[in-house]
Amino acid sequence: MFKLEFGIIHNNCPTNQLSRHFPDTHFTSPGGFVIRPGLVEEVLVIDDSNDEVVDSVMHFLNNTPGYEECELLERTLDRAFIRWQASCSPKAFCSQVVDKNRAFKIGNEVQHEGLERWTVACFTRDQADQIIEDLKDLGEVKIAEITETSWDEVLY
Repeated sequence: MFKLEFGIIHNNCPTNQLSRHFPDTHFTSPGGFVIRPGLVEEVLVIDDSNDEVVDSVMHFLNNTPGYEECELLERTLDRAFIRWQASCSPKAFCSQVVDKNRAFKIGNEVQHEGLERWTVACFTRDQADQIIEDLKDLGEVKIAEITETSWDEVLY
């Protein structure tokens, strides 16, 4: 099997827009949903956060055009969980590219340093190569590392 780790500056993606605005903040996301064309909803986790970071992110979401609503779901000592909706029209989402190429998502989407980062598992090298090609339609691919490995190593 082949493990693909990629990082992309994703055009018109609201989560990646947030990451570019807060490049030093580490975000993870268990995923989101297309509610209808042009409207998406996602849960975002701010990792290693303090009150200042959480307040800044909430202010950004509440005051930036395109973000329709946001809600602080839960706050722990070092993490904040936020649900938001946004109007957007990216060509596609990275998750759709991964699904289209029948690859397996490993872990959560990570947003850090302005990059949307994923790790996926593929049956063949051709699948991994095709994902990279398809991602180029969504934005600038900055990281594309393919390694041949075992399922045991990836699915620990």
